Amino acid sequence: MWLSLRGGQIAQHQKAPARDGLPLCPSESRLRAIVKELASPAYEGRRGAGGKRAGDYLISQFRQLKLEPLFQGEFGQSVPGKEPDTVIGRNVGGMLRGSDPALRDQWVIVAAHFDHLGVRNGRLYPGADDNASGVAMMLEVARSVVERGALPKRSMMFIGFDLEEVGLFGSRYFVAHSPIPLDRVVLFITADMISRALGGVCEKHVFVMGTEHAPALRPWIEKAAQGRPLAVGLLGSDLLVLNRSDYGPFRTRSIPFLFFTTGENPRYHTPQDTPETLDYRKLTEISQLIDQVVVDAVSAPSVPRWQSNPDNPFSEALTIREVLGVMAKNSEKLKIGSMSLFLINSTLHLLDEVAARGSITPEERTRVIQAARVVLFVVF
Repeated sequence: MWLSLRGGQIAQHQKAPARDGLPLCPSESRLRAIVKELASPAYEGRRGAGGKRAGDYLISQFRQLKLEPLFQGEFGQSVPGKEPDTVIGRNVGGMLRGSDPALRDQWVIVAAHFDHLGVRNGRLYPGADDNASGVAMMLEVARSVVERGALPKRSMMFIGFDLEEVGLFGSRYFVAHSPIPLDRVVLFITADMISRALGGVCEKHVFVMGTEHAPALRPWIEKAAQGRPLAVGLLGSDLLVLNRSDYGPFRTRSIPFLFFTTGENPRYHTPQDTPETLDYRKLTEISQLIDQVVVDAVSAPSVPRWQSNPDNPFSEALTIREVLGVMAKNSEKLKIGSMSLFLINSTLHLLDEVAARGSITPEERTRVIQAARVVLFVVF
């Protein structure tokens, strides 16, 4: 599936109704305010004491939404260190119990990591895109769900993970010490960096990984993307080789997941990842897209189950073709070397043949994925 603008024009979509003057879908002004808050110097790059303050901020937001504490009456889940009686981090979570007796034991999780790199050598790493943007999405989706009035049929968790930047420790600990049996989690949704552009050049693109293991999720994404000024590309998570964000521990446990990202950009992991540099319209559109997927996930009669053998859509090849084409056109800006450019062009030649034919063989996909991995590693 490859979803984009028709004729380059921004299609109009109907906004959700408002209650008490507040939009029920994720609001740009609220997303902006959350990012500005979490990326401010007071949170010290959300590590150490700043990380504790960030967790406290999320708890205050969960309380305002009247979510129930997720961890045996507490909003926080301490993550212990290797030494006895040491704590190295804290996950925070709230929950909303479903209304349908037949479905309330099934859980949908919306999550984002709130930690970042802290202060290094006296320089603040604000982490506006990474990952205040994802946290803002998570909080706004939670608000949308609560303020719609009718409870979701399935139960929901909203989680802020700590320690993602140090080996996914927070989400790994959660999965190993889940407050509910993991077989009741029917869908895990997370986002990491959703307010910029891959390489600073793929301005309309947002990438979604995970549907290869639950192909029936694709119509939900397609419906939610209709009329939005986004190019939504579905990719297999094997493109990244390693688990690069908090979907990893859930993927390892064969839990259906969706991972949304706009990819690495020139400000990634730098002190220049500041709130005023984000594309808030894009953040808003992606947050609203995720919100609409959540609506389906909590109300559909059934949720797609995990499929062990990956089903990679043909559109994945078209997505990679599109991205490599953008990179080739911006080779000077991206400072792409001659060898990398040769690899990009040769892969584009193969993908042109694939597109003309309308199908891709497993061997061709392997070649394309291997080439894309090399290009991503070398260029970004």
